[in-house]
Amino acid sequence: MFNHVGHLTLTTGTSDGQVEAILTALLGLPGQIDGLTEAQVVRDAGLTDGNATLRFHMRFESEDAWRAYGQHPAHVAVVKELIVPALGSKAFVQYDDAAVRASSA
Repeated sequence: MFNHVGHLTLTTGTSDGQVEAILTALLGLPGQIDGLTEAQVVRDAGLTDGNATLRFHMRFESEDAWRAYGQHPAHVAVVKELIVPALGSKAFVQYDDAAVRASSA
């Protein structure tokens, strides 16, 4: 599996409704975009100042599926209509499951 993880920091004044609309829209992308198998989203718990507002994790069948997602009209619409108007900053990581390092207990 290929993964795309992002942390979005939204601008001051972004409403709870706007945040929920972003989370809902991201969760709606699997099923609309070939090769996107799963979406996970979460709001930050708000325990530390300076954290990102939300995190998303998208799982794809392949790197090629992730590349196609970047241009897919459903994804582009979420970004342009919901994320960009509220975006302060962003950070992304893409990786293949085979590259993951894990500790052993």
